Order: sequence, then C-alpha cells, then structure tokens
Amino acid sequence: MGIQIKEGRRKFSRLRQSLVRLSGEIPELVQSLLSDKPLIKGSVYELKRKCGKAVCKCSKGELHSRVVLSASEKGRTRLRVIPDGLLAEVQIKVKRYKKLRHTRSQLGEVHKKMISIIDQMETMRRQEMNTQNGSSEYKAPE
Repeated sequence: MGIQIKEGRRKFSRLRQSLVRLSGEIPELVQSLLSDKPLIKGSVYELKRKCGKAVCKCSKGELHSRVVLSASEKGRTRLRVIPDGLLAEVQIKVKRYKKLRHTRSQLGEVHKKMISIIDQMETMRRQEMNTQNGSSEYKAPE
C-alpha cells in the first residue's frame, strides 16, 4: 500500500507519529546513562553454610552467615565477602549497575522499534521502475 492512497497516507502518518514519540524517549534514557558515579556488577545476598567442624554450632543447624557479592567474571561466578560497614555502599553501587543495564536494554528496544517503523515507511515510499518489454522507464504513481 503506497502513500498515494488515502488509507496509506493515514498509516504513514501514524508511523511518523510513532517515530517522533519514540525519538522523544531517547534523551531521557541517554541522560540517565551519563552519570559518572561508580557502580558494581553483581548481586548482594546472605550466604549461610556449615564449616564442617563436628563440635561447631553449625552442625546443630545454626549456620554461619556472611553477606557476599556474587558476580560473573570470565564465565565463572565469583563470591566476595563484603566487609563490615560497606554493605550499604555496595548495595547502592549494585543498584546503580542494575539500573544502567535496564536503561541500556530500554534504549535498545526503542531503537529496534524505530528501525522497524523506518523500514515500514521506506517500503511505503518506495516506487518501482517499469521493466516490461526490456524498458527501464519510470512508473508514475497511480
């Protein structure tokens, strides 16, 4: 359906409006990515385990616990104990990392949608050359 037909013009107009709306989302997403505050990749959680000593309290069910940072490095999960007094700071930095990754994903989705709309608009605007009988004449829109 070309844009010369009334319904085609309506669809093309809706595509343009969608493209403008999506392009309006980009500045806000990019702005949130411009921060220079430090971040930490990973997840914070409490790890409980037994030490293996027969006379320890953990053998009776009272497990040892530590707060750790879990993060993937070179394809392997690494656990790092978070020192006392740094838990709140590490949690804030981990939260920043997760927000950055979420925003990055949103930006990618917006761009995918924009490319799809641009492709549809291109298809609607494209005109074909008349190549019947070996002729290379321009085919005027109907």
